[in-house]
Amino acid sequence: MIPALTALKAAVAALLEARGERGLSALVAGGELTLAAPLQRWTLGSREVSASRLSLAVDAPEFAALTADPSRLAAVKEAFASAVRTPETELADLSLVLRLPGVGRGWSQIYREAALPASLERPDPDAVLGGAAALLEASGDARGAAMLRRARLESAPLAGGGAALVRCVVRLDPADRAALDRDGDRAERLRRAVRDAGTRASEAVASVELATALYPLGAAPGPLGGTAAPEARLARALAARGAVAVTIRRGDDGPDGEGVELAVVASGELVRVRITAAPERERGHGGWRAEEIRAITVAARDLATPEQTAELAALLCGGGEPP
Repeated sequence: MIPALTALKAAVAALLEARGERGLSALVAGGELTLAAPLQRWTLGSREVSASRLSLAVDAPEFAALTADPSRLAAVKEAFASAVRTPETELADLSLVLRLPGVGRGWSQIYREAALPASLERPDPDAVLGGAAALLEASGDARGAAMLRRARLESAPLAGGGAALVRCVVRLDPADRAALDRDGDRAERLRRAVRDAGTRASEAVASVELATALYPLGAAPGPLGGTAAPEARLARALAARGAVAVTIRRGDDGPDGEGVELAVVASGELVRVRITAAPERERGHGGWRAEEIRAITVAARDLATPEQTAELAALLCGGGEPP
């Protein structure tokens, strides 16, 4: 038994040929006829009919010929309407669609098979901060770049329609965050650099917030390279002995925590500790140099190992061997 749509297409082709439209007849015979939508119930006067929406897919030359001449397309639609019309049925519409090469069907039948492109994974937060820091360095703001290299980045997508947006929070060392409160121009440069580094083709940065880091005292994260800064190593060693260390100043003496001043409360006393790139050594004190009764300066290289750091922590906490 011939399928219903195949029989309908053959009937329309025969009708067109009988009307002297041999070219249109061949065009319809070579096309692919499908139902474009479920049947609809229409009321026409005193009768109810089932109305069909049909789709005729044709190759590019035939599609161009029909769309270029509205009268030819109208003749095809009228032939289909005549073939479909009965006391119970009518033609609701005939859509002409372009048949895709190699597939043999119109786009409406295969668009669901087209996969969305896999979204590119959001870049690593450290990579975004690294790019932003490099941008600041290229702009002449070495101190701002150093702040970003000590920071950590959090990001989250924003709900809503339209373009994909993400909100970024830059968690800075407390001393850096406090310094930015006094330097609005540098703070804005940091925000702009992070926005530039975080923007992607599929996602834009909606906002960049500057916030203080969240971590227990003495457990400060190191720079982007992953190695702990001298101040972080010293703070952890002091915390292990029950002392409290707070960063009160950070200068531009060098990277990775050099040029830092800590306030240390150990054994009920307050000691000020400065970490510099390379202070002058005093004989008998290794790399440490006592400046005043309650101050000490230490070379960053003398905090390079846990053993060296523990030795200084023991001194600050009252002397004696580490437990």
